[in-house]
Amino acid sequence: MFLPFLTAQTVWIKYPANPVMVREGNFYEETIGSPSVILLRDTFRMYYAAGGRDTKGRIALALSTDGIHWTKYGSATPVFGPDSTGWDSHFLDTPDILYDGQFKLYYFGDSDNDPPGGAIGLAVSSDGVSWSRVGTSPVLSPGADGDWDGLFLESPTVLYDPSSGLYFMYFSGADTTWRVRIGGATSPDGIHWTKMPENPVLTPGGASDWDGFAVATPTVLKRDTLFEMWYCGASVEDILADGDIDTLWIGYATSNDGVVWTKHPENPLIGTYTPPADVRGPWAPDVVFVPSRGEFMMWYETAFGFGLATSSTTGVGEEEDGVPDTLAVYSADGRRVKAADGRGVFLLLLRYGSGRVRSRAIIRR
Repeated sequence: MFLPFLTAQTVWIKYPANPVMVREGNFYEETIGSPSVILLRDTFRMYYAAGGRDTKGRIALALSTDGIHWTKYGSATPVFGPDSTGWDSHFLDTPDILYDGQFKLYYFGDSDNDPPGGAIGLAVSSDGVSWSRVGTSPVLSPGADGDWDGLFLESPTVLYDPSSGLYFMYFSGADTTWRVRIGGATSPDGIHWTKMPENPVLTPGGASDWDGFAVATPTVLKRDTLFEMWYCGASVEDILADGDIDTLWIGYATSNDGVVWTKHPENPLIGTYTPPADVRGPWAPDVVFVPSRGEFMMWYETAFGFGLATSSTTGVGEEEDGVPDTLAVYSADGRRVKAADGRGVFLLLLRYGSGRVRSRAIIRR
């Protein structure tokens, strides 16, 4: 029974002392973005994108025992960088971490600092620090010219579903209009992926809706038979007001099969001006369920670092033995198994934190 728990997935409170992590301002961390967190053996491990002074993007790691206070691994020296000659030889971004007996790191990669052509790669590790690329090509690439994701794709979120024996990936994709949507793919091994024929699986709302311009940067969990997605949205009204995106929102959607998604009627959940207000955030959320606390934790990107929001299940939907049934369906890691004349198109920042000019396009008055 999931209805009693919908409050826990839709009512979020921002941490009053945000941000919980800021950039170092050194060679490797001119900017940071796209946090991805896993809880493993009582330690939170955050992998995040770090944009360097050399314009290259890398992946860094931070550790925490409470999800609030973080220590950067290796004094903020990245743990994974661009290949010297490959398809991802310049910029790495939008990491997503999965643990299924080994660490799997999915990431956006590109050979320059320009979004078109960017794809998704995979690296694996036994310790979460030393990484080896899987193959010499992306594991998921943009579609053909004219496809909804024909320009580039990024922001993967990956889970393993034990009931089907499949890995599910959800990602942001853009076509030549720079309209951002969310698509899905499945894999038997986490390496070889097939895009869902129903793509995109989540699209912008109507012209007057809070997510009427774009939906992007999903994070997905599965509990029992229910897939749950938190995602970012931006409105057409916000862009038309001043040619910029000043207000971002996070929404929630559910699915019984991972393919057909229903947006929650109480959307949006939190946004830029939800106290304490953010600047260029919340963006790129990542959600983890923490069994010992009976709460969901959400980290997200802003202009000044990473924010945190929480949502509690305490006292909601408990079984007769007093144990919330959400606890029974999460593995030990607590996650994922569980634009001259004022017209036309221009680019805005979609990937704020890593300093990469990305896919936020769009209509200039």
